[in-house]
Amino acid sequence: MVQFGFFVLPLVMIISIYYLLGSSERKQTLFKTFSIILLLWISYVLIASQTGVLQSLEMPPRVPLMIILPIFIIIMAATSRSDFKTALANNTLHYPIYVQSFRILVELLIYGAFLEGVFPQRVTFEGLNVDILVGITALPMGYLVQKGLIKSKGILAWNIISLMILSVTAYAFISSFYFTDFVQQNSGEIALVKLPYVLLPGMLLPVAVFYHVVSIRQSLMVR
Repeated sequence: MVQFGFFVLPLVMIISIYYLLGSSERKQTLFKTFSIILLLWISYVLIASQTGVLQSLEMPPRVPLMIILPIFIIIMAATSRSDFKTALANNTLHYPIYVQSFRILVELLIYGAFLEGVFPQRVTFEGLNVDILVGITALPMGYLVQKGLIKSKGILAWNIISLMILSVTAYAFISSFYFTDFVQQNSGEIALVKLPYVLLPGMLLPVAVFYHVVSIRQSLMVR
């Protein structure tokens, strides 16, 4: 069930991005661009996972260098396009915030993987990972923004704090797999870089970052 969730949730989140892009008058162009980027990225992640290139425990850590850093660059470049900014201007401020509630499900999947012995406790909400707080606060935050009770500065602050929390979560994973003996004590392989768990850093993390960048860009537009 946990593995099934790691396949299904990324699919749902991809659909949510298409919904966001659908608010633009140039949605066909955006759909095409996003589809191409998505196809290339998924292919890259799957090839990196299947070839075993990410399995090395040598420094520097492969996942941050080959997965996290490139997707940050791609997201920043893609959201800087003029047609994408137009789509943001036509979209509601609360939508990208509401969507971040998906991180509740992410944390439940991570905890399920821990119970199955795939992930260490350190990366769950019983350890260093408090990212579930972002998912929980996204619901009231989205509602308050929708009602106009929180303005651009509040949106910007929430996103920055949430990104800081996400960075701690990323640190928890990187340190647990690369700087502890968890891998050696278990299968000797880094489960995080194997299907379906590679979709966590390869798809779900990028979606979280994407919606933060979207929300930040929106908040700066209305200042």
